[in-house]
Amino acid sequence: MSEATLRDVAATHAPGTRRWLAAVLLVLAASLSTRIHDLTAFAPLHDFDGPGHAANVLALERGELPDPTSWGGFHPPLYYAIGAAVWWALPERLPVHVGLRAISMLAGIALALVAWRSLRRFVPEPDAAIAATLLFCSPVFTISSTMIGNEMLGACLVTVALARLTAIPAGSSVLRHAAVTGLWLGAALVTKSSALVAVCAAALAYLVAARAAPRRAFAAAVLSGALSLVVASPHYVRLFHASGGSLMAVVSGAAMAEQAKAEMGSQPPGERHAGDYFSLPLATFLAPHHAAPGLVSSVPGLLYASAFADGHGEFLPGEVPSVLAAESVLALGGIVPTLLATAGLLRMLRTPRRFGRAFGPMLLGALMLAALVRYTWALPTYSAVKASYLLPAALPATLLLALGLANLSPRGRAAARGFCLALAAAASAVLWQGWWA
Repeated sequence: MSEATLRDVAATHAPGTRRWLAAVLLVLAASLSTRIHDLTAFAPLHDFDGPGHAANVLALERGELPDPTSWGGFHPPLYYAIGAAVWWALPERLPVHVGLRAISMLAGIALALVAWRSLRRFVPEPDAAIAATLLFCSPVFTISSTMIGNEMLGACLVTVALARLTAIPAGSSVLRHAAVTGLWLGAALVTKSSALVAVCAAALAYLVAARAAPRRAFAAAVLSGALSLVVASPHYVRLFHASGGSLMAVVSGAAMAEQAKAEMGSQPPGERHAGDYFSLPLATFLAPHHAAPGLVSSVPGLLYASAFADGHGEFLPGEVPSVLAAESVLALGGIVPTLLATAGLLRMLRTPRRFGRAFGPMLLGALMLAALVRYTWALPTYSAVKASYLLPAALPATLLLALGLANLSPRGRAAARGFCLALAAAASAVLWQGWWA
């Protein structure tokens, strides 16, 4: 066992570390109990786009491919294929919607564990654990991992690939590494189309990591990208053929489904202005619901409200005053981890060479933000501004939070760690379905 490994083992078993990890496990247990309760307590098919997702599962359960002109027929098939298998295997006494939601829950657990393990390469164990815990308990993560849909599974598969990019080996083994990463990204692409951004980020990450051997770097980049595209090509070729070559058909059902097009066309704000990307109304923190004054047109405001509260009213009844007040507490509390993540970003920018292994995940985060700007400009509706669309960037986001925590003084770090765990526990309580009844 190396000296570095011995130091890591000693740090993990230090009394202070053990106390923080014990607190983390308590919060995670509370959050998991909320998740299990919500699987059954949340009304059937009230999930965001739930009927469309369920229709895709039903089609595959019958041995058919989803109709690409239906509401959710443009989505790739992996989640629905797993859902069809779960449907077939479930005992009759267990509702199908519970089994379909359980797929999202298990994918969320896996994502958080992968993030936790990856963060340990950059920060002390407690900071890695607390950042991953806050991610797991956050409203956007809890809601997405309790609903029928492909978002959480897609984000999980992308996170596995990103975690691999933080440990790209040197020498000829980089090609084998790139091949496995390409297969993970192919699975992600067959789950959700936003994984295409991760394919681009991975190719660039291999080019940079192996730049000492240009030919090998190029081969690794091509291999990771080509394998992922080969795995996903049958679905996307079919989709392009059905849509007449529309690129929008890859990311939105409104391109081919008339019902989806009509509903999205009626959503506010209806038009997008450059100022929408810089406005941040007080309602972001004091009334984090899309119906609040000024919030429906604010891209950063609604994005924040859907990360630290239920800004779209998908899961919690925002019209109930006690619920909106509780969400406001979470939104105000979210200011602290946001500032910590900003501090983490500044630290990374000041000393970029120390975080070279984070290049792939950070590039993915930047590309996801750019893609969201483009998407919300093309679709000026409030449902297009969702923090859950950025869940594939969960790893870089938690890395910045963990760096912000690790950069504090010992006393400040202890206070910030405690606050983050308290915020995570509060989110688990607020998201318990039915507490307001």
